[in-house]
Amino acid sequence: MLLSAKDANMNMLRVWGGGVYEANDFYDLCDSLGIMVWQDFMFAGGMYPGDEAFMINVREEVKYQIERLKEHPCIVLWCGNNEVEEAWKNWGWQNQFNLHGADSVKVWNDYKRLFQDSLKKWVDEFDGTRPYVSTSPKNGWGRKESFTEGDSHYWGVWWGLEDWEVFENKTGRFVSEYGMQAMPNWNTIKSFTDPTDRYLYSPVIRSHQKASDGFKKLNHYLTRYFIDSAKLSRLSLEDYTYLSQCMQYYILKNSIAVHRSKYPANMGTLLWQLNDCWPVTSWSITDYSRQPKAAWYAVREAYRDDVLPVKDAVYPKDLKLEKPVFTFKPMGESSFTITSNVDASYVYLYTENGKFNVTENYFNLKAGVSKQLSLHDRYFNIQQVPQIKIKSLYDTLVK
Repeated sequence: MLLSAKDANMNMLRVWGGGVYEANDFYDLCDSLGIMVWQDFMFAGGMYPGDEAFMINVREEVKYQIERLKEHPCIVLWCGNNEVEEAWKNWGWQNQFNLHGADSVKVWNDYKRLFQDSLKKWVDEFDGTRPYVSTSPKNGWGRKESFTEGDSHYWGVWWGLEDWEVFENKTGRFVSEYGMQAMPNWNTIKSFTDPTDRYLYSPVIRSHQKASDGFKKLNHYLTRYFIDSAKLSRLSLEDYTYLSQCMQYYILKNSIAVHRSKYPANMGTLLWQLNDCWPVTSWSITDYSRQPKAAWYAVREAYRDDVLPVKDAVYPKDLKLEKPVFTFKPMGESSFTITSNVDASYVYLYTENGKFNVTENYFNLKAGVSKQLSLHDRYFNIQQVPQIKIKSLYDTLVK
């Protein structure tokens, strides 16, 4: 997993407060790979008690974790919690849980005691070398201050159904969460479905989509950028999977391009998320099998140090697509070239068994211009060409 982050040109990972403190090996590997770690304490999305027994327990946990981890140079920041302050201020919990008057004051005072006072004191006591921030983000994504103060979780894209172009005016100083969903890889879907389940919105497919109105949001972005609603409704599950991954690729590529164009006002962009803990439709750029989704290739290109990403000038649905004919040519033991007779978009190479790990995928080809690719962990020979399947945007949108 960490190699996939490194290979995608990521230089920082955020260990999210809704997860776990990772094992020592994780931090050892981050040290060796040069990956910085933003380390949340394990608090997220809820208010916490303020009684003495709980505070003593938290102090012991924080002491243990800081003393265990502080010698790792990869850790650059301690963060008190994920989205707890934003939730209290913006998610309507006071009405939902009938917390008013003295009850509301007590909950908020307990929050301040733990996250703004005690945790800061304990970080200074047990580490004393790294900065501490009490919560992430500093302000919610609906607040104008989130673009000028602290870090920003901007979810107008996805939860707010806004276009990626909104980042032109709404990129924070350090964007520590943003993202776009896509289906997991087709072979991963086959691993948790029977053939009778493999149709769009089947009960099994729905059970592996946990976001509120997840497919409704996916379809909003698919019809916004890639396909009209009539064609969308006729897609097979396999084609829908492919197109959702193309869409995640497209939106993350262009979102990162905008973020990076805002330098030096913007100094960081951490996408949500790198990995999955379950085979699911999600914001992850690798799926539960640890295989990259299309967006992983987009992120690798967009995060390069040597060149800035360029925003796409044309929406994919407005491309003039012609039927491509592809030609393969072996170039040694594990390399080959692929050429198309016409411009081809989002060219995806795969095999039925999924064992096809190629250096680049979901790429564009110019007519007559060859692209050289290499395979990882196996040799390529001309006899294997018939095993390679190819899908491009033409096959989904026109064919």
